[in-house]
Amino acid sequence: MPANWQKQLQSMSPAERERFLNNNEKFQSLPPDQKEKIRENLAKFDKLTPAQQDKMTKAAEAYQKLTPEQRTNLRTQVIPKWQKMSSDRRQDLTQRLHSLDGMSDAERNQKLNDPNFYQGLSPQEHDVLKQLGEYKLTPGAGGY
Repeated sequence: MPANWQKQLQSMSPAERERFLNNNEKFQSLPPDQKEKIRENLAKFDKLTPAQQDKMTKAAEAYQKLTPEQRTNLRTQVIPKWQKMSSDRRQDLTQRLHSLDGMSDAERNQKLNDPNFYQGLSPQEHDVLKQLGEYKLTPGAGGY
């Protein structure tokens, strides 16, 4: 979904949102499966707690700040590796990523360059954790 739509649509009531989507030429020109996916994601967003919505919004903002190359890398390399991990391994990495929340960029970079931060991880897990940390993304919040 285009970045400028996301904030606007998430701030609308479901009825306002549906009216907007039904009257938006760009949305109407999308393939039916894309339109359905957008509607499903908005419905999921509505069911989140305010804290979860805030986290998801921040993840979307972080994603929008990525370069096209970083987005491609995330879609083609990082997320597929993440999805192949067991739920226990994903949970471990998510906890490590949450430990970066609220850190300044300097503190975050220091932590991401500390070998102890990656202790007990496989090389693949290390790579995924480092990239997600550098991209300032936490899985789950971004929908993957």
